Amino acid sequence: MKPDGTPEILPNEEQGLEPYIEEKLPAPLSDIHALPLVDESNQPDHLLELAASLFFHTHTLHSLGMESQEILEQAIRMRSAPLARSKKKKPYRVALDLIQSRTDQDLSESGQRLLAAILVFQQGKLKRKDLARLGLPPTQQREALTLSAIIRIAEGLDHSGSGKTCIQSVEPSDSGILIIVEGPAASIDAPVGQQQARLWKRIGYPDVEILEPEEAAIRILPFPEPTDTIGILPADSLVEAGRKVMRFQFAQMLRHEAGTRLGEDIEALHDMRVATRRLRAAFEVFDQAFDTAALKPHLKGLRMTGRTLGAVRDLDVFMEKAQAYIETLPLERRPGLDPLLTRWKEQRETARAHMLEFLDSPEYARFKRRFNIFLNTPGAGACPIPTDEPAPFQVCHLAPALVYERLASVRAYDPWLKNAPIERLHMLRIEFKKLRYTLEYFREVLGKRAFDVIADVKLLQDHLGDLNDAQVATQILTEFIASLELSQHDLPIAERENIEEVVNYLAARHAERHHLLVTFPTVWAAHFQYRTFRRNLASAIAAL
Repeated sequence: MKPDGTPEILPNEEQGLEPYIEEKLPAPLSDIHALPLVDESNQPDHLLELAASLFFHTHTLHSLGMESQEILEQAIRMRSAPLARSKKKKPYRVALDLIQSRTDQDLSESGQRLLAAILVFQQGKLKRKDLARLGLPPTQQREALTLSAIIRIAEGLDHSGSGKTCIQSVEPSDSGILIIVEGPAASIDAPVGQQQARLWKRIGYPDVEILEPEEAAIRILPFPEPTDTIGILPADSLVEAGRKVMRFQFAQMLRHEAGTRLGEDIEALHDMRVATRRLRAAFEVFDQAFDTAALKPHLKGLRMTGRTLGAVRDLDVFMEKAQAYIETLPLERRPGLDPLLTRWKEQRETARAHMLEFLDSPEYARFKRRFNIFLNTPGAGACPIPTDEPAPFQVCHLAPALVYERLASVRAYDPWLKNAPIERLHMLRIEFKKLRYTLEYFREVLGKRAFDVIADVKLLQDHLGDLNDAQVATQILTEFIASLELSQHDLPIAERENIEEVVNYLAARHAERHHLLVTFPTVWAAHFQYRTFRRNLASAIAAL
């Protein structure tokens, strides 16, 4: 398999399909004599519907286009056309003449040859070695086999001839994909569809498993629905409290996925990204309760998701702050930042296309399904709790220590803040974020003063977050100015863009960075080092 999930069937033009297909491919449905045959002309529209659904749901695997879909439809409508060998013409030539004589198709010449190959292959009049000798390029050989495999599965799913077995959904599984079918004859059609999926697998695509809804319900757990609270109790074990936190944040992540895909409200992307960050933080907060090896694959999926979302979200933040700055300028100066915004919009479109590709990928779907199973399986990945001696394992035992551990990590920066570089303050911001998330995870079992503590921590975190944004922005603006100057080096002076406003904006972000940097010690002393903060935290912890 390639990294994008596409079957790596054709390593090079010369090698063709020879090493990848067994000497004898599975026979088409019409050759399975043990099963009663159905006159396909009775249900052509239903077969078309089944094949179109399969084509759509497996598009991320085969990546075929609109003409391929048209060829698929033509192949289904013509699949019983008589293609008997004559003295002068072989079946492939007969099929090609028949296709070219039709007035209801508008295929390209290569599309006609591809359709002819599928027809003779489907009728069992073309063997593997012959497919490679028709003059089709290797990519079309793969396409012919892919469309043939889709047709065979569709035929199997209407083997009963009822025309009522429908595809409910296509879901990822650990080993491949699940095709969930329903209808009064589904119990008859599903096994035949499963048998007919052999070609699909032999081409190199992921395994197919065809199930009825009752069977699928056992295999596929529903994703969690968003809730108002996490539901942690003082007597919960730390591992199950961690599972509750992860399930809550996972539901929030999924809740905003549709809006993120749509792209009309940038806050949906922001909220989805925040949920992935809170999930990753939960892995660290509750790591002592889980086996590291059990969390590792899920953490990998979260990191990939977070990075993909972050590439788009970071540009949203840059453009949002640039737009706020532009609105402070006189109207005649505002177009001066157009070159910068144009560059960022182009980069965002590229990042968004990559994000959508990732969200549509089998890897992301598998991550969600596997993580969902993990979150809905009590005890999964849990470290053993000693039974032969007393050991702390409940929230009421361990939450105070976890909170104060995070507090200690933040307070450790105090002696280093007098001349701290921005990089160190960025690390402090990360520690503040961990402290805040830990407090929020346990907020339901802490005292009411926890709200005040969280508010103070959030204020400090936001201050450092704005400082980090300003730092990153100055670096990006400096690089943009340098690259724009370089790109205009060979242009006549009169044709060069004036980047005065971009330079002014860079100066404004420098000034913002300086202000946030020099005022942080005051904010630190007022909201973190004062006694009220410590008393509030102690009061919140005392509730446990």
